Amino acid sequence: MPALRDIATSDLVELTAPAEGIPAGARGGVLELRDDNMAMVEITSLPLDSVERIIFVPLAQLRLVS
Repeated sequence: MPALRDIATSDLVELTAPAEGIPAGARGGVLELRDDNMAMVEITSLPLDSVERIIFVPLAQLRLVS
């Protein structure tokens, strides 16, 4: 079984739970990691005009996309 690594800046991630009106399963790139176990994520898998593209998500609600 491959070892899991921590999420880092520039990783492609997927939401495991809805966040800020964005549905679970949406994907985006990590722009910044914050000290409070939050990540700034730019959502790229949804249309530009449907939602805010940059959201703050707890790291526990993200998974790495391989």
